[in-house]
Amino acid sequence: MEDLYLENEERFGPVTSFLYSLCSGLSRMGKLYKFVGDDVKGIGWKSVLDVGTGPGDIPILLSKSFKSRGIYAVDPSGPMINISKRRSKGLGIHFALGSSRSVPFKRKFDLIISTLSFHHWGERERSLRYLAGFLSKNGQIRIYEFERRELRGISRYFASAHSAAKEEMVSIARVSGLKIAGILQKDGYIRISMKR
Repeated sequence: MEDLYLENEERFGPVTSFLYSLCSGLSRMGKLYKFVGDDVKGIGWKSVLDVGTGPGDIPILLSKSFKSRGIYAVDPSGPMINISKRRSKGLGIHFALGSSRSVPFKRKFDLIISTLSFHHWGERERSLRYLAGFLSKNGQIRIYEFERRELRGISRYFASAHSAAKEEMVSIARVSGLKIAGILQKDGYIRISMKR
């Protein structure tokens, strides 16, 4: 099996994938998933790609809200993909081993999203340029993260490496040659939308 991780990227094996999948039941994660779900509701998309899907929570959420849509998802961790497939049985979601630098699907997407994965990417600019090649004519890339400045107390200690700052995300998008289509900051979360 091909190793899709770069040397400096956090790896998820069988144990860490299982432990991470348990986190989806936490209140903070549930609020983040609602933030993402509410944010994409108004978009007239026909296909979505979730990059760094982890245990598949976002595609599962989207499949329940948008039943007839084409939902695709990739993750560089084989154990995460196995968990995703098991949890989404019968929902028609297309999961595959892949990353922000390796998408195995031969199609374009109206929406490419990544939730709590961007901070793991070892080559963010390269990844964004690569993913932009999978966008349909009016497509967008939307990145969702914990907002670094909004972390407080113990959350700041544990989650600061798993968050992003607005200025950092805007700078990376611009260096990648993408245009900022919008930024949403709410309840400690941040979403940046980009287009070609």
